[in-house]
Amino acid sequence: MKFTTVPLFTALAALTSAAPASDLEVRQSGGGFYAAGDQYSGGGCTNLIYGDPIYVSNACTALNRFSTPGITINSYKLAQVNAGCSVKLYTTSSCTGTAYSAIVGQCVQANSPFVSAIVTCA
Repeated sequence: MKFTTVPLFTALAALTSAAPASDLEVRQSGGGFYAAGDQYSGGGCTNLIYGDPIYVSNACTALNRFSTPGITINSYKLAQVNAGCSVKLYTTSSCTGTAYSAIVGQCVQANSPFVSAIVTCA
């Protein structure tokens, strides 16, 4: 079986033009999370662990969602948050005690590692 280049490109063009553009745009807008930030093992937002979204709002959620061994989040920098939402970080797993406000683009650290967060949305 031999394929020529023109029919192959025509078939590919037809497939890509048939893709629903509106569905792709919705996925790209990030609609599944409320906030995202960078987690660091060092103080002063040094030694990036990884950037991670927060998928839960108005409830306490673990920052180390997968309980990865050896992860200690000593500082955090909020990269983005949905309009009408705010982020508080905690050094306890129950989101109790001192609440540290995370502001987009600013590094936050406490006397103990961060363990949990609450994204509060109006």
